[in-house]
Amino acid sequence: MSPRVSKQHLEERKNHILDAAKRVFERKGYEPVTMQDIVKEAGISRGNLYQYFSNTEEIMQAVIEKNDDSFYTYIQDLAGSHEKIWDAIQAYQKVVCQSLPNPYGIVMYEYSVTRWRNPERKAFFQKRYTRAMKSFLALLEEGVKQGEFHPVQPLETIVNFMVNIWDGLILMAQVEEPERVAVGGQLEALNLYLIQALRPDENADWHLDTKIEPG
Repeated sequence: MSPRVSKQHLEERKNHILDAAKRVFERKGYEPVTMQDIVKEAGISRGNLYQYFSNTEEIMQAVIEKNDDSFYTYIQDLAGSHEKIWDAIQAYQKVVCQSLPNPYGIVMYEYSVTRWRNPERKAFFQKRYTRAMKSFLALLEEGVKQGEFHPVQPLETIVNFMVNIWDGLILMAQVEEPERVAVGGQLEALNLYLIQALRPDENADWHLDTKIEPG
């Protein structure tokens, strides 16, 4: 009779597999990766891997969900860790700069770009995009609630613009030289828009600390 394995141990093993898979995806991209690549990286048997996942598509989506869970926890904590929501937004933009280039970003793009011909993958990313919108919308709504923001556009429109700019910059930073993309300058341009669209307090500064430029 085989010994019982605790739920905690099963979760730890699953996370070990996902961490190993993420490393492989970042090295090779999404399409070339095989289940055997992940078996080798994780140092487990094929049987152990197939206990958790049937194919690389399932693994990739689980990697994304695990990464997203950490990301959205961070976004939720932003408001509580800053006196002003504007400062919380700037803190996030610094994280964007500091994290570039990031191979995970280009793997995400590779995986997502074919969703137009894959209905299940398209639904997965629609759900993910909705979650992102809700998280950032809640952040701006808190700024309005506190009397810090006085938006002249619908908050949904502002959030859409913010997310699209960030996604575009993250992608371009993977495939172009940093000085060509000029992430810091483009984020300052986004700040100029946000000042006009959100009408924050007079002391809201559109400048970004040049020390956060990616190197």
